[in-house]
Amino acid sequence: MLFNSLEFIYVFLPLAVLLHFLAARWSVAAAVLTTTISSLVFYAWWKPPFVVLPLISVLGNYWLAREILASDKKAGHRIMLVGVALNLLVLGYFKYFDFLVSIVERRSPVVPDVPLALSFTTFVQVAFLVELERDRAPVVSRRYAMFVTFFPHLIAGPIVRWTELGPQLADKFRYRVDWNNVALGLTIFCIGLAKKILFADNLAPHVAGVFDAASAGMPMTAAAAWGASVAYSVQLYFDFSGYSDMAVGLGLLFNIRLPINFAAPFRATSVIDLWRRWHISLSRFLRDFVYVPLGGSERGSAQRSINLVATMVLGGLWHGANWTFIAWGAFHGVLLVANHLWRELRVSAKKGLVSSFFGWLLTFGAFVVGMTMFRSPNIQTAGRLLMAMAGFGYAQPGAPLMVEWDFWAIDHGYFSEALVKTWLGAHWSMVGTLLTAALLAVALFLPDTMELVDYREGEPRTNWRQQRRFLIWRPTASWAVAIIALFSVVFVNLNKFTEFLYYQF
Repeated sequence: MLFNSLEFIYVFLPLAVLLHFLAARWSVAAAVLTTTISSLVFYAWWKPPFVVLPLISVLGNYWLAREILASDKKAGHRIMLVGVALNLLVLGYFKYFDFLVSIVERRSPVVPDVPLALSFTTFVQVAFLVELERDRAPVVSRRYAMFVTFFPHLIAGPIVRWTELGPQLADKFRYRVDWNNVALGLTIFCIGLAKKILFADNLAPHVAGVFDAASAGMPMTAAAAWGASVAYSVQLYFDFSGYSDMAVGLGLLFNIRLPINFAAPFRATSVIDLWRRWHISLSRFLRDFVYVPLGGSERGSAQRSINLVATMVLGGLWHGANWTFIAWGAFHGVLLVANHLWRELRVSAKKGLVSSFFGWLLTFGAFVVGMTMFRSPNIQTAGRLLMAMAGFGYAQPGAPLMVEWDFWAIDHGYFSEALVKTWLGAHWSMVGTLLTAALLAVALFLPDTMELVDYREGEPRTNWRQQRRFLIWRPTASWAVAIIALFSVVFVNLNKFTEFLYYQF
């Protein structure tokens, strides 16, 4: 079931919230059980047989957690390691088995039929077992099942920790309707829905045309390759940040505050800063459970560099069984190494407006290059696009140009058709260029959702927020009218239901 589907918005969500608070009148345990069942129904809507996997996983990990608590420190550590290994083996079997076999057999891997949300639920439960063994936190079975399967974060995150969600699920005062949270939650949900429907989905056709052409081996201009890669970066930003907003909004309907997953990442002026803002919950997981156990930065810059690259390669592989994801992860690992070395060389340098701009330009440009690998179906396609971006592509002679010929500047003679055709190529359009530029400006200069509503609880302490008091949301009649108007525009465009990009991961 999709957050942007009619059955979710008008049937499942109202029923799930209503049943949750009706059950809470009976007891907190009844509310937890009811919402756990609702979450499993939400999961089963996609493919009913696969719901058995999260059920077995939750029961198995809960049993392991009880065994860890019942054992001494040494035995508990061994049980934790076994539990982590079993979780990763299940993930590996469904997601990477054919990829490994294809390497041995020297063939192209088959896209696996991976159970939805397996990567996210695996990381949630691995983090739980590790932190449980380390801190010996108490476990309550009914709350643990809801902690893992709670539908707002189940499919594509954020990757929640027990320390963030467990205490909230135990707070009996959260099982009463809070109309302030309802208003705030619906506002955040509508904004996230608008990001997905109005922004991300409208960029998708412009992106697909170029990447599909490159996959088919067709030649490409530099403008087309750069345009599509920037457009995909913006599409992914609004698609995933829209989903993350919707998850936070849905959580608030249940009085649950989920952690922020995006903190205006396109404003980052360094790769280090970017990864503190982009997919924050995944960055924290990789830092705490991969980078730090490898030794972090405690053994010198050389070992730190190795640890960074290894961590990012694993982060890339987490996204999917494809060499493109591995290359993307290694690329970002190298960028992080270079960023750390640059910082060491410029310890006393002052940061001004010019240096900030060039820092942003380099960071965004590098991010776009990485997204070319991330979006490409295979290494060959990524190579063709990267070659074109470097200036080694060309427009295919005689190919039709995907541009509206009544475009104002052409109509009035400011650009000739031949010039536009030569520059853009056959697979990129002026419409795509203008739409991408407009949405990039929105991401850079308008307040992000969490800035707009001043959402703070559960947020990692960063310096990303920029106060814009005149645009801070308040539960007033004027804001209600604005959000209703926004939802009306979105509703008119709910004529097709596209999956969120991170559903495939």
